[in-house]
Amino acid sequence: MPLSQTRKFFIGAIIGVSAFSALFLWQGVETVGTLIGQGSLALLFVCFFAPVEQWLASEGWRVLFPHGRRPKTIRTLLASWMGSAVNTLLPVATIGGELAKTRILIRYGQPTGPTVAIMFVDKTTQALAVALWGVFGVLMLAITVGDIAVVLSALAGVGLLMLGIAIFALLQKQGVLGTSASRVLERLGLDRKLRWRGGLESMDEAFHELYEDRFRLTAAVSLRFVQRVFLVGEVVLVGFLVGLPIGFVDAIILKGIIGALRGASFVVPGGIGIQEGGYVAIGALLGHPADLMLVVSLATRIREILPSIPVLILWQMTEARKLLGIDRSEASKDAL
Repeated sequence: MPLSQTRKFFIGAIIGVSAFSALFLWQGVETVGTLIGQGSLALLFVCFFAPVEQWLASEGWRVLFPHGRRPKTIRTLLASWMGSAVNTLLPVATIGGELAKTRILIRYGQPTGPTVAIMFVDKTTQALAVALWGVFGVLMLAITVGDIAVVLSALAGVGLLMLGIAIFALLQKQGVLGTSASRVLERLGLDRKLRWRGGLESMDEAFHELYEDRFRLTAAVSLRFVQRVFLVGEVVLVGFLVGLPIGFVDAIILKGIIGALRGASFVVPGGIGIQEGGYVAIGALLGHPADLMLVVSLATRIREILPSIPVLILWQMTEARKLLGIDRSEASKDAL
């Protein structure tokens, strides 16, 4: 990790952990612990949301591939889940997982240039789905709370996110991401392979083809949006388990706005502190106690972290096997 990125990571981590700790001290560890005790081991049921969420995410990525070169469902699911595990458990500012899953599919035989281009477009569709979900959450908040100042502030934040997405998409469509793509390929260790297959022109062609195919783009954004709607259920479930019910509309507001907050604060690893503060702040507007909101945040992190651990181990084993294979092939060449 470059020095500037390392510095950003540590600054983000310090901010996040500090905010996280302050919220717990403010509410009292004992109070939060009591609510968690009420839910007991049943809170682990949130982990059952993970397979469906990951399948929706992988299909949102897979649908961007052309019909004739679309990878198998199970292969895409494994690669996508590995990338998600990398983003969840490692300090990579949400981009490392995208590189990891792209690298895996290329190893499975997907063409390098178009697959890297699809990675950029996939990241764009993810951001667009988060922004649309955030807008939906803000509109629901406006109907529920009616506080114009809060709503306008939230809409302004989402509007800036949408502007950034539009600029990023325009750069892709105009074929001016060659330098960034080269750096990505260097990190993937695939820059030589891409040059052998025709250079960055294949990426530019893939960008143009993708942005001309509105159906694939719409399908990708829709699947990513449904992925986020599906996770509303975990908020409702946690409220039920701890004896403080959260209505479906309130759950939509919480997941929509907090998802946008996490998307905008990608520098902070895992949105630590940002997510918790968002739950407490939005929950207060909706009349929910802060300790309940902290428990909901912790439960969603259980769903993110526990299923990711074995998948991350699988990814490390996959990388290790590939590394050993490379080492052996190089050794045999030296022997010849």
